Amino acid sequence: MGETLRSSKNQGNNSKRIEEDDRVLIVDDDVDICNVLAQIISRPGMRVETTSNPLEVPDLVRNVFFNLILLDIEMPGKSGMELLPEIAEISPDTKIIIISGFGDMELAIRSLRLGAFDFLEKPINYKLMSHSIERALQTQKAQLAYRDEKMKLQDANRQLVETNNALSTLARNIERTRKDTEATIAQKIRVSILPIIEGLQQGNGFSRDDQRELNLLQDLVESLTSTLSVHQGLSTPLTLTELRIAVLIGEDLTTNKIARHMNISPETVKTHRKNIRKKLNINNTHHKLRAHLQDALVR
Repeated sequence: MGETLRSSKNQGNNSKRIEEDDRVLIVDDDVDICNVLAQIISRPGMRVETTSNPLEVPDLVRNVFFNLILLDIEMPGKSGMELLPEIAEISPDTKIIIISGFGDMELAIRSLRLGAFDFLEKPINYKLMSHSIERALQTQKAQLAYRDEKMKLQDANRQLVETNNALSTLARNIERTRKDTEATIAQKIRVSILPIIEGLQQGNGFSRDDQRELNLLQDLVESLTSTLSVHQGLSTPLTLTELRIAVLIGEDLTTNKIARHMNISPETVKTHRKNIRKKLNINNTHHKLRAHLQDALVR
């Protein structure tokens, strides 16, 4: 490659230092200018490379990230103005300082619009160039740091949203489980205990005081269970008796068995079955009530 990709003395730094260095590329078809500029701007913490072939620049920029490029305007093969948008597209974070032998204000404005950070005229004022280079590198560092912090903030916010969604889902599941448990307890108490109390109430071996106590016990059981949620699968407003019959039907008891269990007539059970069908909107007689209730009770 001849004079292409000459590096300054700073290449002798260790690998860790090189990774932290600012990488600068000088592009000028005049090899002597490249060498002079490299010697002037080289300092600890900076790696300076040069090329006098503008056609190599796009591939160089693709393979290596340069923090800064000093780019001449007038070059054979491809001008700096042609390279400027190519470099900006390949490496938008790279800062570009245009160097021109023509103090053309229109050219300067055009280069800035194409993405150049600054525009310097030849002969170069080295103090002004040094100041421009430092401003470009400091601006770049601030922009990259801001972008990194923004990405970290976005990532943290995403994780926070995901965590919040997971906690909300967990809370809903816990609440659903609680309500289902309450409903199951209420149904079991009503189905298991109330029929026993009603059977005792219909017996003849109890005094008025005993009957009064049984009535109080029945009221207490109904009061306690009424504060628990009705199972969501049977959320349609059924009466207490209908709910008890619905649960027994779901447990695969026949009409006669339900009648004996609740101390009522089979005809009364059939009437309640019709009412349950009506309230649950099961109008098709081919649809089995038992299957519907079993499905509702496991939701």
